Amino acid sequence: MELTSSTLITALILTKNEEPNLKRVLDRLTWLQRVVILDSFSTDATLDIANSYPNVEVFQRKFDTHGNQWNYGLSLLKSKWALTLDADYVLTPEFIQETQNIIANPQNEAYETTFRFLVFGKKLSGDNTTPRPVLFDINKCIYYDDGHTQRLKINGSTGMYKSYILHDDRKSLSRWLSNQDGYAIKESKKLVNEPTSEMPISGKIRKTKVLAPFLVFFHCLFVKRLIFNGWAGWHYTLQRTMVEILLAIRLIEDEKLAEKPESVPTLSIVPDDLKSNLVK
Repeated sequence: MELTSSTLITALILTKNEEPNLKRVLDRLTWLQRVVILDSFSTDATLDIANSYPNVEVFQRKFDTHGNQWNYGLSLLKSKWALTLDADYVLTPEFIQETQNIIANPQNEAYETTFRFLVFGKKLSGDNTTPRPVLFDINKCIYYDDGHTQRLKINGSTGMYKSYILHDDRKSLSRWLSNQDGYAIKESKKLVNEPTSEMPISGKIRKTKVLAPFLVFFHCLFVKRLIFNGWAGWHYTLQRTMVEILLAIRLIEDEKLAEKPESVPTLSIVPDDLKSNLVK
């Protein structure tokens, strides 16, 4: 087999009940010879959608942590390069072309990209997503858990894409709230146990439990100018604010539970038959 960009790279996607998103993602991955989906036992049409694509292979594993899940997925790949995607990451034609160019002449061991957030299919003028490495040499990188998410340890240099990925999540609000609450639980545990002196400024702001929701609300609306994106902008702003509110509530609970409970005086109860002996 001739080694081309499509054989040197495999896309890896983690899924659980991604019926509203998966088709749009896989439609942009038909240029690859192999796409691996590691599913956490979906109960909707996720597997039916995945199996309808001839270049997709599906594996299943019970989810424990993001780091473990991603690393297990990497062990299923046979290519030199991995393209790791969430199930709501839609590739642009520019991103695909740039990926093919990178694989043909790599200069780094990993490559980060930026994202453009979509709400109701409308691209926002700004968002709070940060760059993350999505393309890397499998033999030079490994995932590790960090709070509610995962990070990639890169043994080598990191390059930067010029193009971006569309982040287009269309899951229901109920599902989104459930996911965010789970993330808040893990992130709260991390913040409670991490020394404040070692935290980034964002962690210190979050630990105040008051500032983060207000700052995120105004940052999204006015700094990111989402107030000019209509209801899509308000929707994103309220979502990001809700994330911080959930985390603040979890922090309050975890910090109170971690406090040493006040000692309660022990009542000494003397049986009646001993009281008479004590009096004598």
